[in-house]
Amino acid sequence: MKTDFTFKERIFNDFALGKLQEITSVIECECPNQVSTIVNSLSSFEEYSKKCTNRNAKDAEIHKLLFEKTSQARVIMEEALKAICDFEDIVISDL
Repeated sequence: MKTDFTFKERIFNDFALGKLQEITSVIECECPNQVSTIVNSLSSFEEYSKKCTNRNAKDAEIHKLLFEKTSQARVIMEEALKAICDFEDIVISDL
């Protein structure tokens, strides 16, 4: 199972995600809160899948796939969260 995977570092650390989950949105919706929760869950599973125990090569292959796909999903959702922050003038470095 060959993939074109390039790991990308996280944009938001756990502290920033926690702060974003507490923010009241100026557009009167919970998108910043909900998306930060999704990013947090993806980050957690990404770390979990990276450390899974492998009984054999097939286990290693599926865990690698899960890690890569979760990492890609995290990057996509972090980009969406960054767009929300930009839209709402939330300065990430202040979090």
